[in-house]
Amino acid sequence: MTFAAGTALGPEVLTGGFTISYLRPAQGTVLRAEAKVVHAGSRQATCTCELSVVDEAGATTLCAIAQGTVIALRR
Repeated sequence: MTFAAGTALGPEVLTGGFTISYLRPAQGTVLRAEAKVVHAGSRQATCTCELSVVDEAGATTLCAIAQGTVIALRR
C-alpha cells in the first residue's frame, strides 16, 4: 500500500496506519498483492490492497484485504 501511495504523494512517505482482515489461509502457488490509491490529498493518501493466491490450475482466491493511510514527508 505504501508503494501505491508513493505514486500519488512522491517517494518520501510513511505508513500512518493500516488494518488487515484475513479471510482464509494463503494456500497456492503464487501470492499476489494488488494495491490502489482510493483517495489522495496533498499530504495523505488512503489505499486498499487485496492479497490473493493463484493455484496450479490458475484459479485465484482472495485471502486478505487491507486498508491503510500513508503520509507524505514534507520538510
